[in-house]
Amino acid sequence: MKKITPILVLTTCLISACGGGGNKKVNAPFIESNNKDTLCAARAIPEGSTCVSVDGRENLVFGDTNKEYKGLILTLHGAPGYMAKVAGIFDASMLEEKGYLVISPNGNGSAWQWDSKTNSNTSDDTHYISNLIDYAHANYTINGDKARIFGYSAGGFMAYTLACQIPEKLEGIVSLAGQFRGDFNACTTATAVAIHHLHSPSDTDVPINGRAYGNIASVEDTLNHWLTINGCASQFEQTSHPAVTTSSSGTVTNTWQNCASPVASSKLFSVPHESDYLADKLYVIYQQSMALE
Repeated sequence: MKKITPILVLTTCLISACGGGGNKKVNAPFIESNNKDTLCAARAIPEGSTCVSVDGRENLVFGDTNKEYKGLILTLHGAPGYMAKVAGIFDASMLEEKGYLVISPNGNGSAWQWDSKTNSNTSDDTHYISNLIDYAHANYTINGDKARIFGYSAGGFMAYTLACQIPEKLEGIVSLAGQFRGDFNACTTATAVAIHHLHSPSDTDVPINGRAYGNIASVEDTLNHWLTINGCASQFEQTSHPAVTTSSSGTVTNTWQNCASPVASSKLFSVPHESDYLADKLYVIYQQSMALE
């Protein structure tokens, strides 16, 4: 059931946090993934992936240079976290089967950190992600020249930093349990980027109201910032969506109207920060706002 509801402020928003690819092909060091003893950034490589080194960092890649892809998705891990974990949360193999090249990079040369606090300087991780997007389009056959960023927890923080610092390279971001960090005044972009934020009021690790430690903004303030950038109306459409864990009672999504690029916020009922997320249910929720087929 759907309804259109006018709002003045985002008091019901929940969420907070802890043209072608071209023909140029460049040889990269691949590590075969069918050997579980083989490591990528000190972790076992999941089935269906390879380990690729770019600019001195190892990345999990779910894809093949011999295939043609609808788009590029980067999944960003939490802190502490690692590439295979976030690839599992969003099910990178499922996304690759749906026609998307998926890369899970490593934050800041480690398995636990991103330079995700937005300020006037472009972070090292932003430079790396920008180069990684260019690398992917130079070495794989991908429709378009942009990327979608899927971040969990600290990876969600980083997704918002990227939306501020390299919006011209992004189709959109999905942030699960992670919002904006830093100074909104340092995020002066006027470039609209699709936003879908998923969060639970039950999340005590990364509260929806934000926290002073880590300079983490509230979800309300985070979304208000992009509602302005994306030129959205004050009305939103509310939709019921599936539960994202086996113990959750469901999800309610607000999608704002008349945006230059979509802005949506999903409330996950009774979902702790660390959960066994159902990737196929998450996909149903963010699919439309990310324009995925």
